[in-house]
Amino acid sequence: MRPAAPLAAVVVPVYNAGAFLPACLRSIAAQTLQDFRCYLVDDGSSDGSGELCEAAGREDMRFVALHQAQCGVSAARAAGLRAALADGARWIAFCDADDLFHPDLLRVLIGAARSAKMPVACCLYDSFSGDAPADLPARPAGARVLAAPAHLEALLHDHAVDFSLCNKLYSAEALTPADLDNGYAYNEDLLANWQVFSRLPGCAFVDFVGYHYRQHPDSASHRPLNPASLDDQRRAAIYIREHAGPEMQQSADAFYYEKLVYLASMILRRADAADYRVQFNELGVGIRAGLRDPRLGKNPRLALSIKAAAWATVHCTRLWAAVCRRLLRDRQ
Repeated sequence: MRPAAPLAAVVVPVYNAGAFLPACLRSIAAQTLQDFRCYLVDDGSSDGSGELCEAAGREDMRFVALHQAQCGVSAARAAGLRAALADGARWIAFCDADDLFHPDLLRVLIGAARSAKMPVACCLYDSFSGDAPADLPARPAGARVLAAPAHLEALLHDHAVDFSLCNKLYSAEALTPADLDNGYAYNEDLLANWQVFSRLPGCAFVDFVGYHYRQHPDSASHRPLNPASLDDQRRAAIYIREHAGPEMQQSADAFYYEKLVYLASMILRRADAADYRVQFNELGVGIRAGLRDPRLGKNPRLALSIKAAAWATVHCTRLWAAVCRRLLRDRQ
């Protein structure tokens, strides 16, 4: 019989991840904190991933296989969270099916959250392709507390904290399935974290590389650019801008304008940029209108490099496109 209430739950959305799932599950099984339950949510896989989830459950009772028709990663995470909450898990972590946990991730993050008396703890992540990186011994120097609104500021602008759900651990009271299943296919993690963080007094941050993000041709950052991705990312930035409190408004405005400039650069770096003419023109209208706006292009929180990129996007588009193609490599 499984224990009634695991200390921690790990939610893994699984969709056609058979090539990488066994390594992911081994990294979770190797956690030095053993009191966990892992919910493998098979989201309508057709490559045998569902059978791998079932086999994991037979071999190790800490692993539970759940199956649903394909609904997307957000719905899969929400289904896993519902199961974890129903089982009484006190802490919730997420792992993508092609990535890896450091063996001390759960232990370190739970310890950090408890010591800082915060409902969320966050760690660093790294990226890899090919062989998995070697796990360095976990010797964090103690948790740094990001008290509100510094945790929201870090979510938007600090790449160490990042948008991801997967380099963080949450108390069971901190998030709901509705936070996760928000209707977004892209930047769904950013929006979920914004909604969760907005309700919290802050978070703990640990200078510890606890999550390994695998880079491969089918990973999210390497998929072909999708118009829906542009729309979702822009909508998420608009939502954040519209729902920011007074203490975060300037920062949210800067984040929104930076997102417009970034999305335009994603289009310009492509050989088929002409196919995205409608989306680029929409972004260009917003960038041009914001150049002299003290809340946008003249925002003191905006980096000089973003201000320069905004100007180049609308005033010397062809030259800037050549620079983007040469220097920016993701989503080619």
